[in-house]
Amino acid sequence: MSSPLEMKQTRARWMPALAVLAMSLALVNCGDDPDETPPDTDGRGEPRCAPAPVRCSEESIDGLDLLTTVSTGAIQEEGTTAGEFHTYVDARAGGSPQTQSYTYARFTAQGLVQVPVDDQAALASMEWDIAFRRYILRVNSGVSGPSCTLVARTPEGTAFESVTAVNSAWEFTPEGYFDEACGLVTHEQGLGPATALGGFWVYEACLVMTGEVFVVRLADGRHVKLEVTHYYDAEPQAVCNETGSAPAPNGAAQLRVRWAFLP
Repeated sequence: MSSPLEMKQTRARWMPALAVLAMSLALVNCGDDPDETPPDTDGRGEPRCAPAPVRCSEESIDGLDLLTTVSTGAIQEEGTTAGEFHTYVDARAGGSPQTQSYTYARFTAQGLVQVPVDDQAALASMEWDIAFRRYILRVNSGVSGPSCTLVARTPEGTAFESVTAVNSAWEFTPEGYFDEACGLVTHEQGLGPATALGGFWVYEACLVMTGEVFVVRLADGRHVKLEVTHYYDAEPQAVCNETGSAPAPNGAAQLRVRWAFLP
């Protein structure tokens, strides 16, 4: 029979190996269930998905002109209606050509909250859900960011008010505006990348709003329905939608977004 001292020495030799084995099992268990999300680590008390490597990041920096200057564009709530948010987003990015990053934000119960991060840092940040720069909107997933923010397009003609719950038939997809060879996939109108939210406009002599309603699945599993109602100020946007031409000045790249959490 081993002495107490010998038993203690044996346990000491085995402890490092057992610790490594326990850590390996924990990592395997975390990966067994694709729907399982790790605990939140940013203090917001919400479960978050595990960060994923971002493909084509160098191509993103070049092709999307991703900068290192944080946007000074404001985000303001302009009022709520029965739980709906009506958010103003200054997406001018310092003018045209842009001199500032996208305006980054996350959806919260208090409204859309700005996240002070620059474009290149955002490629590694889990803190943002959506980004705005002029007519390009991106979400944090796929080739756009390391998180799991996904987008579904509702059928053509769907009214914002009619979307009251998540439909199991909807297909939620990450950002995929680079192909497997990291070639840029452009918007169907030939302007900018083909982002998941790119269907909110068509171009004539101005940006006409399509009224398309999207549903965004956030990294914590919540869902948001979203419609971009204005790219210009209210009156010029109405003229643009009706005639295909916007009068000047028109307040371009100052978006209004209507959105709400779904049950």
